[in-house]
Order: sequence, then structure tokens, then C-alpha cells
Amino acid sequence: MQQVLPLYRLYVGIDVSKLTLDVCCLSRNGDHHYQQFENTKAGLRKLSQWLTNQQGFAYGDALFCLEHTGIYTRQLVDALLLHGARVWMESALHLKRSIGMVRGKNDKVDAYRIARYAMVNADNAKLVSPSNQTLLLLKDLLASRTRINKSIQSISVSVRELAKVDKRAGSEVAKLNKAALEGLKKSKTLIEKRMLGLIHNDSELKQFFALATSVKGVGQVLATELLIYTHKFTRMTNVKQLACYCGVAPFTHTSGTSLRGKTRTSHFANMDLKRTLHLAAMSSTQYVPDLKQYFERKVAEGKSKMCVINAIRNKLLHRVLAVVKRGTPYVLNYPEINLAKS
Repeated sequence: MQQVLPLYRLYVGIDVSKLTLDVCCLSRNGDHHYQQFENTKAGLRKLSQWLTNQQGFAYGDALFCLEHTGIYTRQLVDALLLHGARVWMESALHLKRSIGMVRGKNDKVDAYRIARYAMVNADNAKLVSPSNQTLLLLKDLLASRTRINKSIQSISVSVRELAKVDKRAGSEVAKLNKAALEGLKKSKTLIEKRMLGLIHNDSELKQFFALATSVKGVGQVLATELLIYTHKFTRMTNVKQLACYCGVAPFTHTSGTSLRGKTRTSHFANMDLKRTLHLAAMSSTQYVPDLKQYFERKVAEGKSKMCVINAIRNKLLHRVLAVVKRGTPYVLNYPEINLAKS
């Protein structure tokens, strides 16, 4: 059997933190070199100089691998892509579990382990494409909206709870927090307006957004999150993949004759997207006629409510991907709702 040669000459593992970049450059024969740089523009320039001094290094012949660490990887990835580098961003959990049982931890060792992981799994590398700046801004705005929502909820709940036990104190605290709540709500409105503006100024985003929101039960927030996390429906185009990513795909838990666990969803998921999808499903049981009837019928048959709600989550994803692939808005295929045999 003919051996398949590695795709790259060098494998660069980068352990990213807020302040530093720990870099290990690993060759096919096992030779490796390590250096630490500041996670700044000046540090990135030094990193580029150090890499070019490595024997046999060329951006096109090297595979860069790093963990997802949010905003701290952003300027590093942008700088690497400008040089035409091939960048692979892998989840921290996947890296940790693939390495196996290890003892001890430091940044230098982590950088080597990432480089080693890249070399062993190069055939499965999923390379990063240049970021869509509109999607990136939408993601930042959505994160800001989420934080504001949490602040509004935190203040409102604490005031209501105080009023229940001490009406006088609760009234005074409510007055003092009124301006803060109004300011937060105003900021939330402005963010939502800006997000809609970005979507409508991009013809492709506008089209996908209109298709997704044509599905009854799918609101603007869920449609926006799907646009962001699927990169305009270019990733996870398979319903099962998307359902798994959203944490709504059911998995069995059985082994041999002794383990007979319940079928349930996995907690390895995008929890923000799962939460929004859950709220959409809950709303659909009240305001989307066919899904409301489906929910009531299945519960009457003895199904648990959460099981039926999870099925509705999956139905919403099915419908969104269907209209996106078809390129036409969602249309109810029957004049009157009759799901008795579905």
C-alpha cells in the first residue's frame, strides 16, 4: 500500500492568550523550535520575521493551527491570511480530547501539542477563509445585544424581588434604576436597528434573512444567529449537522446489556443558538397553528412536552434550510391545517 505523504513541510502550533502567542514550529522529521511573542501588532511583525528565518519555511507550505479563543485570535488570523497562510482553527475541547491523557500543562508544551495535532490530522484540516467583515460586525453586535439583555433582566428581576418583600425600598430602587433601564433599552433598540441595516445593505444577507424569517416561528434574532454561525448558510448545510451544532439532535445512550440510558440531546452545542431556537419553538406552540396542533396532539398521545418541543426545534431548522436551498419563501402547502395523520 502506497504511503500518502504529508501535505505540508512545516506545522505551526500557536497557543493564543490575551497577552501572548506561544509558537512552536514543527517539521516532518520531528525537529521543533519554540518562541513567545506579544499578542500585538508589533509582536505579529516579530513572529513573521522569526518564521521566515526558519529553515524551509514558506507561508504556502506551512499549516498553522490554533484554538478558538474568541477576539484574541482575530488580529493573528487576519495577519496570517494576509500572507496567504493556511490557518486551521480547532475547538479547544477537540484538541484536549484528541491529545489523550496528559499530566502537567504550560503554554510551551501546549504549542507543541497543537503543532503535533496539526501534523497528525493534517488530512482533516478545515481551513479558515478570509472573514466576512459584515458577518463579523453582526456577531459583535449580537454579543453586545445579549449582554444588554442580561443586564436588563438582572436589574428588573432584582427590583421585582425586592418589592415583594419590601414595597417601599423596592419602589425607591425602581425609581433610581429607571434611567439605567431606559438607557439599556435604548441601546438595545439602536443595536437591533444597526443589525437590520447591515443585513439590508448586503444583497446576499438580505435574501437569506428574508427566506429564513418567512418561516413561521423564526424571528429576526434566530435568523441573524443562523446567518452568522452558518456563514450565510455555507456551513452545516446538512440538517443533521446543524441540529447537532444547535444541540437539538437526539443521541442514544446504550452499551451492551447493562446500560440503557434515555435518548437525549448533547450538551456539546452552541448554547446561545440553542437558547434562541428553544424560545422560537416555545413561541411556535402558541402562535404557529400547525405546530401548535402538532404539539397538542403529541402531548395528548403521551409524549413528554420537552420531547415534542425538541421535535419542533428540528422542524424549524428543516424548514429554514429547505427555503434557503430552494430559494423561495416558506409557503403553507395546505389551505386548512389537518395534521391528524402526520
